[in-house]
Amino acid sequence: MSDLSSPPPLAAPATDPAGVTSGSLYRRTLATPGAVRFLPAAFVGRLPIAMHALGTVLFVQDRTGSYAVGGAVAAVGALSEAACAPRIGRALDRYGQARVLLAALGAHLVGVAALLGAVWSGAPRPLWFGAAVIAGGTLPPVGSCARARWSVLLTGSPLLATAFALEAAIDELVFILGPTLVTALVTLVAPAGGLLASAALLTVGVLGLVAQRRTDPGPRPASTAAQERIMRRADTRTLVAIVFAIGIAFGGLDVSMVAFAREQGLAALGGLLLGLFAAGSGVAGLVGGARTRRRPLRERLLRSVALLAVGFLLPLAGLTVAVMIPLALLAGATAAPTMIGVNAMMVRLVPARARTEGFAWLTMAVASGLSIGSPLAGRLIDVGGARLGLVVPAAAGLLAGLTALLCRDRLPDVDARGPAAASPAGHP
Repeated sequence: MSDLSSPPPLAAPATDPAGVTSGSLYRRTLATPGAVRFLPAAFVGRLPIAMHALGTVLFVQDRTGSYAVGGAVAAVGALSEAACAPRIGRALDRYGQARVLLAALGAHLVGVAALLGAVWSGAPRPLWFGAAVIAGGTLPPVGSCARARWSVLLTGSPLLATAFALEAAIDELVFILGPTLVTALVTLVAPAGGLLASAALLTVGVLGLVAQRRTDPGPRPASTAAQERIMRRADTRTLVAIVFAIGIAFGGLDVSMVAFAREQGLAALGGLLLGLFAAGSGVAGLVGGARTRRRPLRERLLRSVALLAVGFLLPLAGLTVAVMIPLALLAGATAAPTMIGVNAMMVRLVPARARTEGFAWLTMAVASGLSIGSPLAGRLIDVGGARLGLVVPAAAGLLAGLTALLCRDRLPDVDARGPAAASPAGHP
């Protein structure tokens, strides 16, 4: 039964005594009060993250015959999402998740309906882009909301790192199921099937999450909701820059893998290849989350970004689908550890009252990267085929690694449990 009453005080987070097993870490994390109630809704509501942009690309491509046009429409939506995500995150911190999520959901559904109608009817293309702006800019940041709930429930507990590993695995499961579902619906049912399914799942997930008021971190009184100047800090800017490069890689990979499968005469396997990439990432995230962390957080993050830079080169060697399958798995295994490290570092840098906004900046970075990677890869595919499109994730992975290397001194050197050796958020 949903808890729709005012949120009572949260129970103290469980601690992680020395000597617990890896399985015990996950059991204790899931035993956190309220966790098992918001996780299913957050999972369903997160599926559209992996469906909306790809569904837009494939729907527009079906109507126009061009990946570049489809990628451009999706890119405009992603840019709008990037511009609005921090503002939505700030509103979530200030007013609580229930009010803001419901408002964003309503506006998003209007945008999706307008996009479907404009493209299907052959309306002037500026209307396509206008609808994409509305749909993208109001996409509810369900993942950021889930991480904000974890950060409140487990503040000061080493189980928070395990919770973020679990979140990363859920993200990757989303990217296994989402693209596979979109491609199957577009290929086997209808060109608009991916976008319609995305909107339906988002509605179910958001309504379910809104019902779980007990774990909602807000609203907070205006006196305690002082705006943190997150992006004035060199350390948070570095995290955002790394994730931005990773977003470019994700955008290029999404379009290129689908085009690669089609060139091989196996269009329905495009989503499967993306799913295998996500599977490799999810397994790596779960394995990492089950391990005791002894190295400083900065060292772990830098290592994972270096591995990602190498891993995202691997799909370039995929000459056939059979060869691409293991390469996609190996490349994916480098993604989740990096994102886990980035989220853990953000928690160290940003105070609790601004964490949803902090996570939203990372969402903004991914969305901004997608807005560049998708159309860039689409244009290269139109010119030289899918293998040329795969140059985009390869180059973006190297960019992420180079950014981390050159800016490593900006990141605080903290261990898995201790506070960051940095000035309070809001002060450069």
